[in-house]
Amino acid sequence: MFGGFREINYSAPLATPLMTDAFHRPAGGAWRLVVFPGSPCNKLLFTRFLRTAPAGLDIIVLSRPGFGKGHKSPVIEFDQQVAAMAPFLPGGAFGDKKIVTLGVSYGGELALKAALDFPGAVKGAVTVAALIDEPHDYALKLEALGGESGIEPYVPNRWQKVRAEIAGRRAQIGPLLERLAAFKAPVEVVHGDFDAIVPKSNAEKLMGALPPGRGALEIIPGGTHYLELQYPRRLHRAVQRVIARAERDAEVHAELQAEQGDLQAAQSAGKTA
Repeated sequence: MFGGFREINYSAPLATPLMTDAFHRPAGGAWRLVVFPGSPCNKLLFTRFLRTAPAGLDIIVLSRPGFGKGHKSPVIEFDQQVAAMAPFLPGGAFGDKKIVTLGVSYGGELALKAALDFPGAVKGAVTVAALIDEPHDYALKLEALGGESGIEPYVPNRWQKVRAEIAGRRAQIGPLLERLAAFKAPVEVVHGDFDAIVPKSNAEKLMGALPPGRGALEIIPGGTHYLELQYPRRLHRAVQRVIARAERDAEVHAELQAEQGDLQAAQSAGKTA
C-alpha cells in the first residue's frame, strides 16, 4: 500500500464483463466515496486527493471502462460506465457501506446517474467542474481537429477515446438532465471560476436542473479545471457536507416514519375502543 491506498483489479459487470482497475483507500467508517474521473480518465490525478482524505472515509477511484489497463476501445454508454461501480455498492464484493459519488468533468454526469440508478445505495453526489452542457469553444475546435483526415492517423488512441466519449455523451445528457427533476439526494456542485475547459455556466445549468433545495453551489475563486489537484481538501469538505446533509435527511425521514406509525396506532386504537 502506497500513501494509504493501493491499486486493485476487479471484474466490472458490464454487458460483457470487463477486467479493470481502481485505487482503493480502505477505511473502517460507515461511508464510501466512489470517484468517477474525467476524460481522459487518469486515476493518478487523484493521488494527492487520496493522501489528504479524512480518516474513516473509504475511497474508490475508478479507472473508468475504456481507460483501464489493456482497454483498447472506448465505452461511451453511461449505463456501462456506471455499472463499473457495482462491486463497491452494498451487497458487492467490497462490503456494505453508505455511498457518495464524486465526478470530475465528464465524470460529473456519471456521479449523478449513479445516484439516480442506485437510490437506495447512493446517498448523495459531488460534481466537480462537471461537463453538463459543452466545453469552451477552443476545446470543441480541438475535438473536431482530431477527426481531420490528415491529422486523425497521428492522434493517440487515448485521445481518440476522449473524442468518442465527448461525442457520445451528447445524445445521453438530455435524458439525464430530465431525470434530475426527481433527484432526491443532496448534491454539492463545485466549479472553479478560472476553469479553462468547462465554463462555470455548466454548474449554473446543473443547479437549474436540480429540484429546489437539493443542490448547493460553490464557485471557487481562481479554481481551475483540476480542482482535485489544486484544492483536494475543499473537495473533501464538499463530500463531508453531502454526508452531513444525507444523514440529516435520514433522521428527518425516520422521524416522519415514527410519527406516521404513532398516528396509525392511535387511529387503530380509536377504532377498537
